[in-house]
Amino acid sequence: MRARVMSCSKPRMWAAIGAALLAASGAAAAMEIACPARVTMQPALITDAPDGWQPQQRRTTLSVQDVVVTIGPPEQRHDLKPDITMVNGRRSYNWRFVAAENEHGVWLSCGYGNTILLSQKLSTPVAQCQAQEPIVENGYRKLVITCR
Repeated sequence: MRARVMSCSKPRMWAAIGAALLAASGAAAAMEIACPARVTMQPALITDAPDGWQPQQRRTTLSVQDVVVTIGPPEQRHDLKPDITMVNGRRSYNWRFVAAENEHGVWLSCGYGNTILLSQKLSTPVAQCQAQEPIVENGYRKLVITCR
């Protein structure tokens, strides 16, 4: 069976190529979200230390450790597990999304000290997000999430 080839005029062809390139460039546009390198918190208030135990807090400044991606607000705990690969000797974390997940809202949370999260809802629908292991810069970890 022969394939059917549709012909079109040169202006139409160039218009179609231009539209395809424009669509591809829009699809490739990425937003980068950098987690704050560190947060400072007030000393923790421990209200139920048993007799004989004295609470101590060694740090009030915490460095970014990781990123958590959730569908819906982070307090609902609908965390997504990333696909993890190695890229140039560093772990790369990848999340993919479907339309229904974007309807509920995709949230990124930067984690500090395994306790504190700074969270934000993405303002536009995304198909995927990627992050690599944090790198150390000026004594603090740097973590950037790229979403498309």
